[in-house]
Amino acid sequence: MRWTARILALVVMALFTWFAIDLGPKVFPELGWGAQGLPLLLGIAVAIVGLIVAWQWELVGGAMAVLGAVVTMALVCAGSGVDMLLCAFLFSLPILVAGALYLGCCYRTRTLESAQ
Repeated sequence: MRWTARILALVVMALFTWFAIDLGPKVFPELGWGAQGLPLLLGIAVAIVGLIVAWQWELVGGAMAVLGAVVTMALVCAGSGVDMLLCAFLFSLPILVAGALYLGCCYRTRTLESAQ
C-alpha cells in the first residue's frame, strides 16, 4: 500500500511540475490572483507538499494531501459553480487516493504495532 501511494504521488508531482514548467509562464500571468486564485494555488500547494511530507510522516502528509484536495475541490466549485464538481473531483482524485492510501498505511502500521 505504501509503495502504491508513493508511486501515485510521484506521478501527480511529475504532472504538476510539468504543468508549472511548461504551461506556467502562459497560464500563471492570466490567473486572477484575487479571492479565488491565490487560495486555489495554496490548496494545490498544500496537497503537493503533503504528498512530499508523507514519505517521512504518513499521518501528517496524508492529512495535508486530503485537506488540500478537498479545499481545491471546494474552491473550484465556489468559483465556477456546482456544475464543475465532477471536473474538480476528477482533478483532485489522484491526490485524494494517494492521501487516503498514506492514511490507511499509517493506520495499518499503528494497528500492527499495538497488537504486538
